Amino acid sequence: MLARPNRLTSGVDIRQVIKSGRRSSNKIATIHFLPASIAAFAIVTSRAVGNAVVRNRLRRRTKAIISTHLDSLQPVRAVIRYRAGASELAFDELTEKISELLKRVNQ
Repeated sequence: MLARPNRLTSGVDIRQVIKSGRRSSNKIATIHFLPASIAAFAIVTSRAVGNAVVRNRLRRRTKAIISTHLDSLQPVRAVIRYRAGASELAFDELTEKISELLKRVNQ
């Protein structure tokens, strides 16, 4: 679980990061990010990903993955947007794909 300071919750902040931030993508997700004083993340899943149960499971798994990487990340505000088909991945594969995106943020 991400601590409260590490979550982006405001719609205004999320839109700002998506609109004016840099981005990087792979087959399952896109990450939009801007430099910040503290690392904060939002996770966006559309209905194309699956029903509510599937989308919420994907969000919980992503939060767990991000929390393990928080110490090694540069402070950024980031939004992870999932594509359809992301829910079909096993946890290990999801970890690999999200870790790949997070490494690109650090470059």
